[in-house]
Amino acid sequence: MIPGLIFGLLLAVQPMVTSDSNCPSTRDIEDNLAVLLPAEVARPGSAVVMSRNDGIAIQLRPEGAQDSEERSIAVGSGCEDRARAAAVAIAIWWPTRAAAKDSTPEPSEAAPAPEGRRLAARIVSVAAGGFASLVSGSAAPGVRAEVEWAPWAGPLGFRLDFAGTGAHGEGLKPGQVKFRRIASEAGVAWSRGPLRLDGAAVISLLFAEGQGFTSNQQSSGISFGVSAGARLSWSLGRFAPFLELRGVGWPQSQRIFVTDTATGTRSDRALPHGELQLGAGIRVSLL
Repeated sequence: MIPGLIFGLLLAVQPMVTSDSNCPSTRDIEDNLAVLLPAEVARPGSAVVMSRNDGIAIQLRPEGAQDSEERSIAVGSGCEDRARAAAVAIAIWWPTRAAAKDSTPEPSEAAPAPEGRRLAARIVSVAAGGFASLVSGSAAPGVRAEVEWAPWAGPLGFRLDFAGTGAHGEGLKPGQVKFRRIASEAGVAWSRGPLRLDGAAVISLLFAEGQGFTSNQQSSGISFGVSAGARLSWSLGRFAPFLELRGVGWPQSQRIFVTDTATGTRSDRALPHGELQLGAGIRVSLL
């Protein structure tokens, strides 16, 4: 009975959240807010979340306040991002709004009206997945891990990822050369609803190894490139499965050389300048 009473008292001091739509839904906002707003700084009252074309608006009214205060947040159309942004804004704004209510001067005193301001919602997500790497005449599997950070409210963010690609093969008589890459990308991403577009600079460590020759050798080197990708995702709370298409360009020339030890004849083959990646994975949103 006592634990139930304590739980009821904690609920009583939390703001009552309502949303005018299912994107974001009241439940999703409350789930995020429960983690962000400690009971010791909470006050009873209400928070109303309203959808807008370019984001959301929030009205806060602590219990006993004469009027409410409204602020706007620019955020994408994804329901998960909107729910999290609303929770972050309420958690930041509610303690100061409630404190202002507690220190409201007597009616005979003039109190300055609070000015509206836009709040930033910092969103971090991690993702992992696999892809098929396609170059001219060869296909290989690959894996990728990614971190994305949106330091302000809006569709633009930054991304950093690491990828490893399995061995591609290039025929070079009388044998074959296998090459694979370990790469890192750093760039920007633009999101709108389920669609994300991104571009990045790429640095990779290239490994090459001969097979089927009289004397097989290995070598490695660094190469630089650029990438551009498009991703389509489906939001399932904090989790979002996705499909993506990515193109990688390697502008610098890299060549494989083979020397015939019997005749001294030297032959070479240029590595592909382009790579297409078809992938899938899952993204997890963090606060």
